[in-house]
Amino acid sequence: MSESPIQTEPSTGAPKVADASQHISLRVELKDTLVLAGPIVLNQVGHMSMGMVDTLVSGRISTTALGGLGLAANFFWTFTSVCIGCLLALDTYFSQAAGARDEAALSRYLGQAFWAACLVIVVSGAFIVVGSRLYLACSPADELRAAFATYVNTITWCLPSLFFHFVLQRYWQARKRVFPFTAIILSANVLNLVACVGLGLGHWGFPRLGVRGIAISTVICRYAMLFAAIGFTWHQLGPGALRLPRLDRWVQREIFRLGLPAAGHTALEIGAFTLVTFVVGAFGAAPLAAHHACLIMAAFTFMFPLGFGSAAAVRVGTFIGAGQPRHARVAGWICIGIAIAVMSCFAVGYLAFPQFLLRCFTSDPAVIHIGAKILVLVALFQIADGTQVSTTGALRGLGNTRAAMIANFIGHYPIGLLLGMVLCFFFNFGVVGLWVGLAAGLVAVALMLVRAWVSHTRNLEELKAVVG
Repeated sequence: MSESPIQTEPSTGAPKVADASQHISLRVELKDTLVLAGPIVLNQVGHMSMGMVDTLVSGRISTTALGGLGLAANFFWTFTSVCIGCLLALDTYFSQAAGARDEAALSRYLGQAFWAACLVIVVSGAFIVVGSRLYLACSPADELRAAFATYVNTITWCLPSLFFHFVLQRYWQARKRVFPFTAIILSANVLNLVACVGLGLGHWGFPRLGVRGIAISTVICRYAMLFAAIGFTWHQLGPGALRLPRLDRWVQREIFRLGLPAAGHTALEIGAFTLVTFVVGAFGAAPLAAHHACLIMAAFTFMFPLGFGSAAAVRVGTFIGAGQPRHARVAGWICIGIAIAVMSCFAVGYLAFPQFLLRCFTSDPAVIHIGAKILVLVALFQIADGTQVSTTGALRGLGNTRAAMIANFIGHYPIGLLLGMVLCFFFNFGVVGLWVGLAAGLVAVALMLVRAWVSHTRNLEELKAVVG
């Protein structure tokens, strides 16, 4: 592989086992994948559930609050997700070092990951502040604008907790210690629900702070998650593991060499949905609320294949690090297959219960009417969405992050956004036309990434570890 500079032997001195001699049991691999992926999926769903709770509670305030918070949440997560993409290279390095049983490499990458996180915190914070100021300067002074400003100005304070928690979660995920983080995120969701209802809606004697109360609740919960993750790591590795080492420029360069293309693919994918969100905002509060309710549901189900994609990165990377490329290919296909099966079930649910699902967010008939049409399209692209994100994870386990960036650019922009804009403005399909474009883009991305995975795993002898 062109992206694989170094292949190393484990620091333990244990010889690598010839892959050709290994018997691959599909049943065992499926079981091992599910054991690893189950808690990872719960972690991903738990993170998304916090945003889901924010949306549900804001819908109880007003349609305007729902639309304004949705716009702000899309804006905030666009920048943070792109910067988190820079750290996705940790999946490759942590998992391949774990597969090679190289404790020195694991420790080195953990320490340097904190330096990388500090950099992306500064970058993401700067973009959020500047971007929000530009939007507020250009938008009319109305309730949507006020809700946007309130949420963004408050939620930005949780940036350090997001990135440092991500580093610790990815480290322990590569070491297959995911259950403690599942317990952390589930507990945080309970706390967030109670706090949002209390501070957002003013229950149980708390002041009714509206959108600001929802944002404050989320910030509190994010820091609670970070402190719990630090406590677990301290208990397992001792305080020395959390000390910030001297900056290693070579390691930083390697992290961002793989991380920047991953950030690029994240920016292209999320950027397409964010651009559509701002276009929808021009149509008024009801279309924007319907768009955000459908988008948050699509994002929620997306967390399931995203979890399997993370599991694929760990399983594939571990086998590559252990010198077993045949196992890596089988592990990748199993994760992709599971993601497709799960998303097929969600597609049926969206087609069968669109109005029921929308009523969970709002009672506004206009929002429900528009949202029901959008959910049909959400159902149609579930399989493509699951395929593309799980395949992206499998490719990341190989150390390939460029294929996803290229596929997302071609799929979402010349195909998806262009088609959506034409249907929206030239054929007067409105919001529904934009979502047709998004669906077409995801299908195109999925097809290109599956082709890339097949191509990169065809010649097994070329699959090498990237850690050193």
